[in-house]
Amino acid sequence: MLTGLKKLLINWIAHFVMMWIAITAFTLIPYLYHVHMWGNYIVNTDGTPVSGWQYATNLRSDLFVVALCILLTEAVRIFLFKKYHFIVFIGGCLLTGMISCAGIIYLRPNVFKQQGKLSAIEPILYIAVYAFIYVIVRDYYLQYKNRKLYRIQQSENELHALKAQLNPHFLFNALNYLYGTALKENAPDTAHGIDIMSDMMRYTIHGMHENFVQLQDELKFMENYLRLQQVRLPAKESIKINKQIVSDDHKQKIAPLLLLPFIENAFKYGISMDAQCEVQIKIVVVENELQMEVFNTIVQNRAEVGGNNTGIKNTIKRLDLLYPDSYRLDHKNTGLDYKVSFWLKLSS
Repeated sequence: MLTGLKKLLINWIAHFVMMWIAITAFTLIPYLYHVHMWGNYIVNTDGTPVSGWQYATNLRSDLFVVALCILLTEAVRIFLFKKYHFIVFIGGCLLTGMISCAGIIYLRPNVFKQQGKLSAIEPILYIAVYAFIYVIVRDYYLQYKNRKLYRIQQSENELHALKAQLNPHFLFNALNYLYGTALKENAPDTAHGIDIMSDMMRYTIHGMHENFVQLQDELKFMENYLRLQQVRLPAKESIKINKQIVSDDHKQKIAPLLLLPFIENAFKYGISMDAQCEVQIKIVVVENELQMEVFNTIVQNRAEVGGNNTGIKNTIKRLDLLYPDSYRLDHKNTGLDYKVSFWLKLSS
């Protein structure tokens, strides 16, 4: 809620400043032009001509109504548009027009008397149409901007990945060789780990070039990652790893490698070979909603682990680009443990 109010305040200020500049310019420029060409035609009570600054400041009462209209328009865009049925959004636009018109009547009680009572309907419709068009155009612009930013970011990620990685065919051939060697040396656990890693690498390279992948493939990748972690870590009573991944059979899709950074962080900062530690991962998918909770103890009195949470930051950027207004991410750090709660509305 606080995030929504902060967004409302920032957008309202920016929108109002632009509108104030536009109104002042369209009102003041014709007045100054007329004064320049034919002289002053408006004077003060003492007979002195009205300056441009005075003429501009006389718009203060009108700007109050403009500020109210813009505030309501931004509120409709942030809290109603795409959050509820389209009819609710239209109703919000009409309500914006009615409240703004009430502000006009309050500041200028006689403004509609000369033209009749029904004349108030026109400004209501004008303001409602403005709110409607503004929200639609703003949403289209944001979607276009997000798509463009995502394409740029995806191209940069692919370029960095291509620069950093070795030839995939060489890696897969090497893994196949190690897999066969492990079987010959009667090391089935090692062979199984190599096989899992090979599957993970194929998925990573495939997912790098896709915007969305099958959810089941992403969950299988998570399962493989957790298996490798359990193989890597020694069997100690002080190390507890609990996982639960539950999904239905629907054909949802998800952006690839979206969940991994949160789980990686749990193992990165929550596992100790000497102290009591615990990692819990729960992923539940019901219809078109994914709910993930990741919990880990925070290891005390240890050297800082290298890194600056770049993976988490990039993931949040991807979420903002691909799932605007369709995800929630909360985290809680008590100093002793860390918990991430993540909700995502999936696409079909």
